[in-house]
Amino acid sequence: MEDHLIVLDTDVIIDFFSGTGPGVDVVSELIAQERAALTSISVFELYAGIEGKKRLRQIETLIQHLVVYPLNLVEAALAGTIYTDLKSRGQLIGAQDILIAGICLANHLPFYTKNVLIFPRSKGLG
Repeated sequence: MEDHLIVLDTDVIIDFFSGTGPGVDVVSELIAQERAALTSISVFELYAGIEGKKRLRQIETLIQHLVVYPLNLVEAALAGTIYTDLKSRGQLIGAQDILIAGICLANHLPFYTKNVLIFPRSKGLG
């Protein structure tokens, strides 16, 4: 079923945990259908600055049930190309977002995020 997975951005996962935001139902449905995935970059973002045992349990439980795509050589090289392209166009975005884009593009994965103004700058990211 990996060919139907959708990578979830950190922002929609945080909304899912808090139960607020327009994407909560979408994330819930993707998880229920076993179509949700994460990147190792989002795992880092979720753990960064974590406070509270409840949120830690939420993260650990979620990660156990989702495919997590790593940042390997191909993904890192593609992210570097994305960085160069965005910088040349004066449209640079955050490093973590570029790494996530590289992982998604290298693995031909669609991406679900609230950052609709940032990620369309990365060519080919659906």
